[in-house]
Amino acid sequence: MTVAPDADIRDAFDLLDQQRVGFAPVIADGQLHGLVTRTGLLRSALYTPGVDAQGRLIIGAAVGINGDVAGRAKALLEAGVDVLVVDTAHGHQDKMIEALQTIVPLRDEHEQTTGVRVPLVAGNVVSAGGTQDLVAAGADIAKVGVGPGAMCTTRMMTGVGRPQFSAVLECADAARQAGGHVWADGE
Repeated sequence: MTVAPDADIRDAFDLLDQQRVGFAPVIADGQLHGLVTRTGLLRSALYTPGVDAQGRLIIGAAVGINGDVAGRAKALLEAGVDVLVVDTAHGHQDKMIEALQTIVPLRDEHEQTTGVRVPLVAGNVVSAGGTQDLVAAGADIAKVGVGPGAMCTTRMMTGVGRPQFSAVLECADAARQAGGHVWADGE
Protein backbone atom coordinates (compact mmCIF):
# COMPACT_ATOMS: atom_id res chain seq x y z
CA MET A 1 0.00 0.00 0.00
CA THR A 2 1.27 3.47 -0.87
CA VAL A 3 0.10 6.90 0.10
CA ALA A 4 1.22 9.92 -1.91
CA PRO A 5 3.60 12.28 -0.06
CA ASP A 6 1.06 15.09 -0.29
CA ALA A 7 -1.87 12.95 0.93
CA ASP A 8 -3.71 14.24 3.97
CA ILE A 9 -3.87 12.49 7.33
CA ARG A 10 -7.40 11.24 6.71
CA ASP A 11 -6.34 9.41 3.51
CA ALA A 12 -3.51 7.65 5.35
CA PHE A 13 -5.81 6.76 8.26
CA ASP A 14 -8.48 5.39 5.90
CA LEU A 15 -5.93 3.28 4.03
CA LEU A 16 -4.59 1.71 7.23
CA ASP A 17 -8.15 1.13 8.41
CA GLN A 18 -9.28 -0.46 5.12
CA GLN A 19 -6.25 -2.73 5.01
CA ARG A 20 -6.73 -3.65 8.69
CA VAL A 21 -3.10 -2.85 9.36
CA GLY A 22 -1.95 -1.64 12.77
CA PHE A 23 1.05 0.28 11.49
CA ALA A 24 2.95 1.02 8.31
CA PRO A 25 6.49 2.17 7.52
CA VAL A 26 7.10 5.72 6.37
CA ILE A 27 9.60 5.59 3.50
CA ALA A 28 10.91 8.52 1.47
CA ASP A 29 13.75 8.48 -1.03
CA GLY A 30 14.26 4.78 -0.27
CA GLN A 31 14.96 5.47 3.42
CA LEU A 32 12.91 4.39 6.41
CA HIS A 33 11.87 7.51 8.38
CA GLY A 34 9.64 5.85 10.96
CA LEU A 35 6.35 4.10 11.51
CA VAL A 36 2.82 5.43 11.49
CA THR A 37 -0.18 4.02 13.33
CA ARG A 38 -3.86 4.81 13.11
CA THR A 39 -3.75 6.13 16.66
CA GLY A 40 -0.70 8.27 15.81
CA LEU A 41 -2.43 9.69 12.76
CA LEU A 42 -5.53 10.48 14.78
CA ARG A 43 -3.52 12.19 17.49
CA SER A 44 -1.53 14.20 14.94
CA ALA A 45 -4.80 15.58 13.61
CA LEU A 46 -6.01 16.53 17.10
CA TYR A 47 -2.88 17.78 18.85
CA THR A 48 -0.24 20.28 17.90
CA PRO A 49 3.26 19.17 18.89
CA GLY A 50 5.13 21.32 21.39
CA VAL A 51 7.77 23.00 19.26
CA ASP A 52 9.98 26.04 19.70
CA ALA A 53 10.29 29.03 17.35
CA GLN A 54 12.57 27.02 15.03
CA GLY A 55 10.08 24.15 14.79
CA ARG A 56 12.14 21.81 16.99
CA LEU A 57 10.43 19.56 19.52
CA ILE A 58 10.53 21.04 23.03
CA ILE A 59 12.50 18.72 25.29
CA GLY A 60 12.38 18.35 29.05
CA ALA A 61 14.82 16.16 30.94
CA ALA A 62 15.19 15.16 34.57
CA VAL A 63 18.00 14.62 37.02
CA GLY A 64 17.74 13.01 40.41
CA ILE A 65 19.10 14.33 43.70
CA ASN A 66 21.86 11.73 44.15
CA GLY A 67 25.14 11.12 42.37
CA ASP A 68 26.69 13.66 39.99
CA VAL A 69 23.80 16.12 40.00
CA ALA A 70 25.92 19.02 38.75
CA GLY A 71 27.51 17.01 35.95
CA ARG A 72 24.20 15.66 34.67
CA ALA A 73 22.46 19.04 34.89
CA LYS A 74 25.31 20.80 33.11
CA ALA A 75 25.35 18.18 30.33
CA LEU A 76 21.60 18.55 29.81
CA LEU A 77 21.82 22.34 29.71
CA GLU A 78 24.68 22.17 27.20
CA ALA A 79 22.68 19.71 25.10
CA GLY A 80 19.94 22.33 24.79
CA VAL A 81 17.21 20.99 27.04
CA ASP A 82 14.22 23.36 27.16
CA VAL A 83 13.07 22.43 30.69
CA LEU A 84 15.15 20.89 33.48
CA VAL A 85 13.38 18.84 36.16
CA VAL A 86 14.95 17.87 39.49
CA ASP A 87 12.93 14.84 40.47
CA THR A 88 12.52 12.62 43.49
CA ALA A 89 9.55 10.85 45.03
CA HIS A 90 9.35 13.25 47.96
CA GLY A 91 10.99 16.57 47.20
CA HIS A 92 10.57 18.36 50.52
CA GLN A 93 13.92 17.27 51.90
CA ASP A 94 17.41 18.64 52.45
CA LYS A 95 18.95 16.71 49.53
CA MET A 96 16.52 18.39 47.11
CA ILE A 97 17.40 21.84 48.43
CA GLU A 98 21.11 20.96 48.10
CA ALA A 99 20.55 19.76 44.52
CA LEU A 100 18.75 23.00 43.65
CA GLN A 101 21.53 25.06 45.22
CA THR A 102 23.96 23.18 42.96
CA ILE A 103 21.88 23.50 39.79
CA VAL A 104 20.63 27.11 40.02
CA PRO A 105 24.10 28.67 39.50
CA LEU A 106 24.69 26.34 36.53
CA ARG A 107 21.33 27.33 35.04
CA ASP A 108 22.06 31.03 35.63
CA GLU A 109 25.52 30.72 34.04
CA HIS A 110 23.94 28.96 31.07
CA GLU A 111 21.46 31.84 30.72
CA GLN A 112 24.25 34.44 30.82
CA THR A 113 26.22 32.53 28.17
CA THR A 114 23.38 31.65 25.79
CA GLY A 115 20.67 34.20 26.58
CA VAL A 116 18.24 31.31 27.09
CA ARG A 117 16.54 30.87 30.46
CA VAL A 118 15.74 27.22 31.11
CA PRO A 119 12.83 26.79 33.54
CA LEU A 120 13.75 24.72 36.57
CA VAL A 121 11.13 22.33 37.94
CA ALA A 122 11.52 20.52 41.27
CA GLY A 123 9.41 18.04 43.17
CA ASN A 124 7.42 16.20 44.21
CA VAL A 125 5.71 18.08 47.02
CA VAL A 126 2.24 18.09 48.60
CA SER A 127 2.32 21.03 50.99
CA ALA A 128 2.59 24.80 51.04
CA GLY A 129 5.82 24.53 53.02
CA GLY A 130 7.39 22.18 50.51
CA THR A 131 6.38 24.42 47.63
CA GLN A 132 7.69 27.56 49.35
CA ASP A 133 11.01 25.88 50.12
CA LEU A 134 11.52 24.71 46.52
CA VAL A 135 10.67 28.11 45.05
CA ALA A 136 12.91 29.83 47.62
CA ALA A 137 15.75 27.47 46.62
CA GLY A 138 15.40 28.50 42.96
CA ALA A 139 12.74 26.31 41.37
CA ASP A 140 10.46 28.12 38.94
CA ILE A 141 7.89 25.35 39.16
CA ALA A 142 7.05 22.91 41.96
CA LYS A 143 5.89 19.49 40.81
CA VAL A 144 2.91 18.45 42.93
CA GLY A 145 1.94 14.90 43.83
CA VAL A 146 3.19 12.23 46.18
CA GLY A 147 1.32 8.98 46.25
CA PRO A 148 -1.70 9.72 44.06
CA GLY A 149 -1.00 7.11 41.39
CA ALA A 150 -2.55 3.66 41.59
CA MET A 151 0.87 2.04 41.27
CA CYS A 152 2.86 4.59 43.28
CA THR A 153 5.63 2.70 45.05
CA THR A 154 6.15 5.59 47.46
CA ARG A 155 2.63 5.18 48.76
CA MET A 156 2.75 1.37 48.73
CA MET A 157 6.13 1.09 50.45
CA THR A 158 5.97 3.97 52.91
CA GLY A 159 2.32 4.92 53.23
CA VAL A 160 3.28 8.51 52.33
CA GLY A 161 0.98 10.46 50.07
CA ARG A 162 -1.85 12.90 49.94
CA PRO A 163 -5.00 13.30 47.88
CA GLN A 164 -4.00 15.13 44.71
CA PHE A 165 -6.73 17.78 44.58
CA SER A 166 -6.11 19.20 48.03
CA ALA A 167 -2.34 19.11 47.43
CA VAL A 168 -2.69 21.01 44.15
CA LEU A 169 -4.89 23.68 45.75
CA GLU A 170 -2.54 24.26 48.66
CA CYS A 171 0.64 24.16 46.59
CA ALA A 172 -0.75 26.40 43.82
CA ASP A 173 -1.67 29.06 46.38
CA ALA A 174 1.76 28.86 48.00
CA ALA A 175 3.55 28.99 44.63
CA ARG A 176 1.52 32.01 43.53
CA GLN A 177 2.44 33.85 46.74
CA ALA A 178 6.13 32.93 46.30
CA GLY A 179 6.23 33.96 42.63
CA GLY A 180 6.39 30.40 41.30
CA HIS A 181 4.14 27.93 39.55
CA VAL A 182 3.05 24.31 39.96
CA TRP A 183 2.77 21.26 37.72
CA ALA A 184 0.44 18.41 38.58
CA ASP A 185 -0.40 15.41 36.42
CA GLY A 186 -3.66 14.68 38.14
CA GLU A 187 -3.08 10.94 38.64
